[in-house]
Amino acid sequence: MRNCEVFSRRGFVALGAASVAALRAESRKHIPVGVLLYAVQKELNADFEGTLRAVAKMGYEGVEFTQYIDWTPARAKDIRAQLDSLHLKCYSTHNEPEVFTDRLDHAIEINHILGSESISCVRGLAAQPGAIGFQGAGLEGWKKLTDLLQKSAERLKRERQRCAFHNHAVEFETVDGRRPIDILATAPDLVFQTDIRASSQYADPAAFLEQYPGRCDCILATDGPAVNGKSVLFGKGKMPWPKIFAAAENKGGIRFYLLTQGATDLTPMEAIQKDLELFHELHG
Repeated sequence: MRNCEVFSRRGFVALGAASVAALRAESRKHIPVGVLLYAVQKELNADFEGTLRAVAKMGYEGVEFTQYIDWTPARAKDIRAQLDSLHLKCYSTHNEPEVFTDRLDHAIEINHILGSESISCVRGLAAQPGAIGFQGAGLEGWKKLTDLLQKSAERLKRERQRCAFHNHAVEFETVDGRRPIDILATAPDLVFQTDIRASSQYADPAAFLEQYPGRCDCILATDGPAVNGKSVLFGKGKMPWPKIFAAAENKGGIRFYLLTQGATDLTPMEAIQKDLELFHELHG
């Protein structure tokens, strides 16, 4: 009888622990997964609606558009209707720095139509020395870009949108004793779309996410390093994904994940489908 009591008590404790774990799993905030459509831009250009339909069928919950800035409001409304019919969200758009100097009003209008809350600056580099954010201009160029993006962020905040920055490796490389990414972080209303593989060339991406709590708009979940010039599928590289997930979802305050596959032995459509399957296997 005593052994039964002990067993019963132990079983009760185990059952209680399991219940707590189950409750935690249920209460874990769902972070949606989208695809950066640049990965299948050729397919999108050839068959826009068919590519969106295929992306939705794969199980993606949303997208980020590139090459959208010349769309008219009428075109954007048509695309929004396609997205709605497929139960896809537009999470963000991909923008060159010049959009923030010359075309921000247009970008705001089109992003509102699409339902996007994030307008992302995709680089600090420009073609000519002395241009805003050009690496050769030194830290002053990055400071000018930071000022521009903070002013844009203030404007977008009034529109209930976010100004985001999508990094490449160069923003994590030290320039005159400082990393450009840390200069950009002095813009208090700027959020980050952190390209994991790119940032990992010079930094610990998880440490970066924790360094700037609440500033993670999304992470671009690219694995690496590349092998023989070709990208590796998600989870098949050397990125410490459990650590990155924890940093993004705890201190980072991530809103969504973006998968964006480069050149592999698979076709672009096959690659983004396989990446999504592997992402769910690893992340849950």
